[in-house]
Amino acid sequence: MKKKSGSFTPARRAAAFLLAMLCCGSSEAADLSTREIVRQLFSSTAQRPVDLSGKKLDNLDLAGVDFKHANLKGASLFGTDLSGANLAGCNLESANLDRTTLTKTNFDGANLRSATIRRPSVFSSMSPTIDEAPSFRNANLESAWLEGILDYTDFSGAHLAGARFGPLNTRDNQGTAAGPKLRFASFANADLSAVTLERADLSFANFSSAKLDGANLRSADLSNATFRDASLQGADLLAALPDNTDWTNAVLPAQDLNR
Repeated sequence: MKKKSGSFTPARRAAAFLLAMLCCGSSEAADLSTREIVRQLFSSTAQRPVDLSGKKLDNLDLAGVDFKHANLKGASLFGTDLSGANLAGCNLESANLDRTTLTKTNFDGANLRSATIRRPSVFSSMSPTIDEAPSFRNANLESAWLEGILDYTDFSGAHLAGARFGPLNTRDNQGTAAGPKLRFASFANADLSAVTLERADLSFANFSSAKLDGANLRSADLSNATFRDASLQGADLLAALPDNTDWTNAVLPAQDLNR
C-alpha cells in the first residue's frame, strides 16, 4: 500500500520537532516552578534577597511578582511572562531576558549589565501606549543588548554606556534590517556613551541632558526628538534625519548637521 503524500514520515517528524525547538526555545523544564519561586520570595526581604543566580527560569508565568531585589545574575528567563512584575533593584547582570513579556515591568535601579533583552513582547496591540511600556529608570544597562519595539520606555538616568540597540528581524523595502523602535522613549540624564542606535527610530524621544559621546546614530530617525543640553561629542550622525529636532545648548560633533 502506498503512503499518503501528506503523511508524516520519520524524516518529516524530525524536521517538525527541530523547527518547534528553534521557534520556541528549549523544552527543558525550569529549575524551579512558579510556586517555588513565589514561596521563596514571600519569605524574603530587600535586605535579605533570594539568590536565583544562574537558575533556568524559562517560560514561567511570573506576572505581577515582586522580586524584592533578588539576585538573578546569569539567570535565564527566556520566554517568561514578567508583565507587571517588580524587578526594581534586582541583580540581572548577564541575564537572558530574550522573548520575555515586559508589559508594565519595573526595572528601576536594577543591574542589567551585559544582559540581553531581545524581541520582548511589550504592547498588547499594534499601537504602543505609554501605559504599557516598561521602566528602566536609573538602571545599569552597560553593554546590554536590547532589540525590539520599546516605544515610550523610560530610560531616564540609566547607565547605557556601550549598550547595543540591535535591529529588528523585519526588513525594509531595500532588504535592510529595520532599526529598533524607541519612539517617545525617555533618555533624559542618561549615559549613552558609545551606545549603538544605528537606524533606530528615535522620533519624539527625549535626550535632555543625556551623554551621547561617541554614540552611533547613523541613519537614525531623530525627527521631533529633544537633545536640549545633551553632549554628542564624537557621535556619528551620518545620514541621520534631524527633522524639527531640538538641539538647544547641545554639544554637537564636528559634522554638517542641519539644525
